[in-house]
Amino acid sequence: MLSKDQIFRASQQLKNNEVIILPTDTIYGLSAAWNKKNEVKINEIKKANLEKPLIVLISDVNQLDILNIQKNEYCELLFEKSTTVIFKTVNGSENIGVRLIVREDVKSILDLTGPIFSTSVNKHGDKPINSKEELENFNKNIKVYFDQEISNTKASRIFNSVTKVWVR
Repeated sequence: MLSKDQIFRASQQLKNNEVIILPTDTIYGLSAAWNKKNEVKINEIKKANLEKPLIVLISDVNQLDILNIQKNEYCELLFEKSTTVIFKTVNGSENIGVRLIVREDVKSILDLTGPIFSTSVNKHGDKPINSKEELENFNKNIKVYFDQEISNTKASRIFNSVTKVWVR
């Protein structure tokens, strides 16, 4: 678990629109506050398509309102461990993949910052990295909040509530 000091520093960096590396329920993630500029910034770092949608982490289902999600019966899937659900936004202009975080330390950060983007730490198409040394060397300009090497590197399950199909 991250310390109170790490939680405070991470939340401050996120509020300042900085990209950081945080542990999640599955793997370490490139994380930033939820806004279009940060989505592009993360995709640039990953060398991915700048329009590639990223998963958004929330600490509480009430944060779905911040995301302007069209709630449906599939909201219950968010309570299943490591499950991402893709929802349509209220205005219908885009879809957003959302995962409810379980880790209490990361929940504390999200309670302070609101929803954040979080995607695997790697260059697009490469295997996600989780060792301290690799995370610290991924990008020297990005602060790593490391607590332990994550051995369970299984990605989250993804359900598309718009098409009603399991994607992964």
